[in-house]
Amino acid sequence: MHRAPGSPPDPARALRRQAQLLQFLGLVIATIGLAGFWLSHDVQRTELTAFQRELLGVEEGTKVSSFVLAGRDRMYYTDQSTPIYGAGGRIVGWDYRGPRGLDGNLTDTIIYVSVVGDVVTLIAIPRDIYLDAWQTRINSMYFYQGAEGLRRSVEELLGLPVDYYAVINLDLFESVVDALGGVEVNVPYRMLYTDRAAGLRIDLQPGPQVLDGENAAGFVRFRDSPRGDLDRIDNVKSLAFAMLQRVRDLHVRAVTVLPELIELLFADVETNASPTLVRELLPRLTRLELRVATLPTYQQEGSGALYVDRREVEDFLAATFGGTGRAWVDAPAARVHVLDRSGREGTGAAYVARFKAMGVPEELLLLSEASVDPAPSRLVVTTPHWSDADFYASLLGVGKQQIDRLPAVAGRSVGIQLVLGDDARAFGAGPPVSSAADLVVTPPD
Repeated sequence: MHRAPGSPPDPARALRRQAQLLQFLGLVIATIGLAGFWLSHDVQRTELTAFQRELLGVEEGTKVSSFVLAGRDRMYYTDQSTPIYGAGGRIVGWDYRGPRGLDGNLTDTIIYVSVVGDVVTLIAIPRDIYLDAWQTRINSMYFYQGAEGLRRSVEELLGLPVDYYAVINLDLFESVVDALGGVEVNVPYRMLYTDRAAGLRIDLQPGPQVLDGENAAGFVRFRDSPRGDLDRIDNVKSLAFAMLQRVRDLHVRAVTVLPELIELLFADVETNASPTLVRELLPRLTRLELRVATLPTYQQEGSGALYVDRREVEDFLAATFGGTGRAWVDAPAARVHVLDRSGREGTGAAYVARFKAMGVPEELLLLSEASVDPAPSRLVVTTPHWSDADFYASLLGVGKQQIDRLPAVAGRSVGIQLVLGDDARAFGAGPPVSSAADLVVTPPD
């Protein structure tokens, strides 16, 4: 029905239109991580250490807001899916006959977001990264530890504080793109896939085109490509640029923010961020500078999981943010005995795993446990290895003491002993540590 010229506007229609605009605005806020930037009285942001400021290239006193954005995968049961085979015996889809739901327990997309001034940096976190301390992949952390556990995992993975989290459902994402009137992207290759479990049919031809919400969802979820999840992450980054450009084209700063509708929007987003002062975001949207990257990983032979190297992560962060990383040196050829006296299960094993990830040969690492030691964590070093211990002392932020001789462990001589006192914490145990932990934790002063 068309409204006659001169007749009063339809209040219900106007309200729906405002709700649509705010809905798309809400996900843009979540996507670029700015929901927490102008927040007050909700979460106390962690102060950056001197090392973290150097890594990010920011001066002391500069405000940095950090966010983890995760998209919940649709819920279904894999044992109730039957593969659909195409030409050559390749699986081209799944026939699913079980229950469906929007509130899946796994995170399909994980993005770390950092905001400094008008610069927004997105770092895609591959969902198959394996977390040694939890013996699971990072996309399962939402299932085991909820949004807060996922936030901590990203914080520990990067060695940077993460203050806020936002977990969204795919249907909200689709509505946002539709409210934008679609977004223009360049589809890099033919995308044809049927996912009946998720109620998703992907059928896209290559080339530049305008995608609506449903097709945009298919664009970022398609994995049947040579690099699988890594190609999908590149598509997520392409869509982020397209959405920001569409926001600029629409001049979003003219949208009127209605508090009651913002509250309704945030009811659909699981977040520890408050919607207060969101209206202050509007004037900044058209001048944001967006940077996107993917966290580097490696794959061990015979494993489908991905792993990260501490050195490579730090070098990557320094290059991405324009900061300065540390000057790395190789681990000394000295046998290290990790004596876990923290009283916390798995703490010593987490340290050993981190040493291995940094390239310390497994044959140089020994692990044992003993009764709780109330003294601070420390290094006990024999005279020939006094200088070798500086490598571990600088990484862990612990002191060292000299000793003439260390007892053998399992019949093998030891040059360096790392004693973990009750101040030590493994990843995921206890409250998050605000320091730039290189391996697991820097004990408090």
